[in-house]
Amino acid sequence: MAVEHVAVIALAVEVTVMVLARVGTERRHWNHHKRRGPAPLTRDDVTLVSGVLYALAAGAMAVGAVTARVEWTLSAIGTFALFGVLLPAFAANAVLVLATRGRPDEVTWWQRGIAGAVAVGGGLVSVGLVG
Repeated sequence: MAVEHVAVIALAVEVTVMVLARVGTERRHWNHHKRRGPAPLTRDDVTLVSGVLYALAAGAMAVGAVTARVEWTLSAIGTFALFGVLLPAFAANAVLVLATRGRPDEVTWWQRGIAGAVAVGGGLVSVGLVG
């Protein structure tokens, strides 16, 4: 299996995790609207990402790009920005939202570790999407 295949699989998994987290958030909003549940918290959003997750994804993406000797064109930089930094960070935050339902005070160390691994893994394999 080539790096390109792994990158596409990782991209599909990231998008799936983000969709699942978003559906859960919307379900909690709808339940609150129908008076069947409490109001969702402000942090119950997949786009409110911590700067640490962005930094982990960007660092892993840079390591992967240097290792693979990617030519730095404008197209490659845009692809890295989207698929190497934004999507892995959003997916990592979606993991935290799924694990805690948007309550950042309930995040444990192992949940942060899993989210960090998602950010690093997504940033690292994003090199396969540039080409």
